[in-house]
Amino acid sequence: MPEPSTAGFDAEVARALRSLEADSSVPALDPLGDPVGAARALSAEGGGVPVLLRVAPELGAPPGDVSTGFGPAPRDPLWLRIERGASALRLAPLRLAGSRQARTEMGAAGAGAGRGGEGTAELREAVGVEVMSARRPCCGAPTCARERTYVAAWLVLAAPASARATAVRRLLVAEAQDLEAAPAEALVEAVAAPLAAALRVPLETARGTEPPDAIAPRPLPELEPALPSALPAAALSRFAIRSEGDLLVLRDHASHGPRGSAARNALIGAALLIAALVLWIQVMRSVSAGDSGIAVGVGSAAALLSLAGYAFLGVARFSSRYAARSAPIVSFGPGRFVVAPWVSRTGAIDLRPEGRLGAAISAGEVRGIRVHPRGDRFAVEIETDHGPIDALLAEREDVARYWRDAMDRAVASVRHAGGPSAKQRLRARAQAQQAPAAG
Repeated sequence: MPEPSTAGFDAEVARALRSLEADSSVPALDPLGDPVGAARALSAEGGGVPVLLRVAPELGAPPGDVSTGFGPAPRDPLWLRIERGASALRLAPLRLAGSRQARTEMGAAGAGAGRGGEGTAELREAVGVEVMSARRPCCGAPTCARERTYVAAWLVLAAPASARATAVRRLLVAEAQDLEAAPAEALVEAVAAPLAAALRVPLETARGTEPPDAIAPRPLPELEPALPSALPAAALSRFAIRSEGDLLVLRDHASHGPRGSAARNALIGAALLIAALVLWIQVMRSVSAGDSGIAVGVGSAAALLSLAGYAFLGVARFSSRYAARSAPIVSFGPGRFVVAPWVSRTGAIDLRPEGRLGAAISAGEVRGIRVHPRGDRFAVEIETDHGPIDALLAEREDVARYWRDAMDRAVASVRHAGGPSAKQRLRARAQAQQAPAAG
């Protein structure tokens, strides 16, 4: 089945960017997806050129018992336009529909609606940048007692002056986790420090508060020499990665998720039930005619079609109630990752280590993440000990490589340190035993 067109999503993104007086072709920074690139761009001398960033709003608490339930419900990212040297900034949702729907979307995304059909961006005041840290388990292995340090940078906003403005007070700017605290702190502060300096607001870290005029520059992490340039806002907009509870989740915001297949599943279910009804009529005719053999055979087929139709309608009913406007592509948890994870009706990630493509795979069994052409598109493929898995399909090669790098960092951030896992050792031993026999 061909992938649904993203033209509607692209138009809504362009409308949101126009509310910020920005064009879809201007470069945009995403510190959550590319922290090093964002840190370098923010640290560079930009003069009076505005900076367009994509950030993430706070999420609510996960519902129920997180050991058997779901993570927090997702929310769309936000566009942030800042002027260097000014604490005033402009905030807009990732996308904007027209008229009444625009107002609804802006309220849900964390930005205010304006007058007219397209809406206007919300003007807010930044008051500080906070860098916070927490401890998380290394992996899910019962014998592993190590912990990771999770570090996040939050942009704190002043209370809105208008009653029509939304109550969003903190925006997630950057995050990282590592078994050692220093690398995670260095990466996050490399983004937080130049952002606070650009906005002329204090920077608060574990070492204390630095006033705007005394923010020390942070060294940028060393990476491979060939780094991708910042993507245009339109190319960046579709995919986004951020933490949802203790999971790091990459989402496709141009996908409607299960809701996109609701009409198709309902149509298939209805067709199957109509066919089953025809067969049940034939069963009654066969019974009336005393032909029990035909009645049993046709009745069995009718029962199967009835069950299948009911199942399709049940899936369609669930899909039609899917509330999120995005679909998760892959989630990265302690020591593992899941491609196409299960979700709740609100779009929240199922915290159990299973997904639509099977059980979670150990991050230590990832051999590499590569980009391969797929017709006129480009697939990001995760190569594992179990075989390759297509995780993402992009229209442009630079977009695919951008998210390949983001997924590579995500796998490294959750991988258990040390040698091969028990499964890998058993597999290697079996292969070694098979080699002499083959010779």
